[in-house]
Amino acid sequence: MMTGPFFMLPIPMNRRHFLHSTSGLLAAGAFTSGLGAAEPAAATTARPRFQFSLKWGMVDEPGLSVTDKFKLLKDLGYDGVEMDSQFSVPAKEILAAQEATGLPAQGVVNANHWSIRLSDPTAEIRAKAVEELLAGIRYTHAIGASTILLVPGAVRDPKNENKEQVWERSIAGIRQVIPLAAELGVRIGIENVWNGFLYQHGEGAPADQKPDEFIRYLDEIGSAWVGIYLDLSNHRKYAYEPDWIRAMGTRIIKCDTKDYRLAKDARDGQKEGFCDIGDGSVDWPATRKALADINYYGWISSEVGGGNRARLADNLARMRKYLLGS
Repeated sequence: MMTGPFFMLPIPMNRRHFLHSTSGLLAAGAFTSGLGAAEPAAATTARPRFQFSLKWGMVDEPGLSVTDKFKLLKDLGYDGVEMDSQFSVPAKEILAAQEATGLPAQGVVNANHWSIRLSDPTAEIRAKAVEELLAGIRYTHAIGASTILLVPGAVRDPKNENKEQVWERSIAGIRQVIPLAAELGVRIGIENVWNGFLYQHGEGAPADQKPDEFIRYLDEIGSAWVGIYLDLSNHRKYAYEPDWIRAMGTRIIKCDTKDYRLAKDARDGQKEGFCDIGDGSVDWPATRKALADINYYGWISSEVGGGNRARLADNLARMRKYLLGS
């Protein structure tokens, strides 16, 4: 198993932030000796391997307050929720909802990282992207969450925003925010998305791609405060992700999940594309085995089409079935 360049750092935090952060640090192998394989933590015998979360925008029950939505998720059996951005709900409302329900807001998705990019050709926009990421880190800390999910850039223009430029510009921007992330105890999770970066995309792209570029990118950043937020299905079209899990190892700090249906597996008018967990081509038994092989314990957040109570209950049942094998 490969491991990342992570090491334990002192983290200033309050009690709420400590409880949210512990599972992420365990997942990242932070409680290890040196840089070797993660040692099983004694506490894991008393708690489930995964804590199940979902994106805030998936909760679509009209007329519910923020606290009512937290109560709904708690009642359904979710372990937490991930906020869509630092601008989605005021921090004081999140804190009140957590206080009333005990359900944590475990993470935040950085706002506008697709449109206001760290890799943008314009220096002024890159500076704004840094400011928004700093604001996101402050918000994440304020609500007691442990991570902020980041898309670091997108390959949009062969001359002005190509792979090499996205690599250099995004790393430069991320390094500007690492001091604040360290000060506040917030980890930055780089997600594997369809942004044309760190993999080959489009017609003719191979279906057996390796995560080597992704790993080199993380290792060049070289900070314990930056890891991989691995979507377990985002690259099913281009890779066999259990292999990515093992290669990335303790660089993975949190996971997203949905499913992806390959054309060869489509039936009765179905099309290739993203779909509900269990309705696609992801090899869930192998995925579970790979996560166990790297000793991953922690958050897995659903990212599918949302809906009402019944829809959210079905989604959680699928997560438990395919990720726990029960």
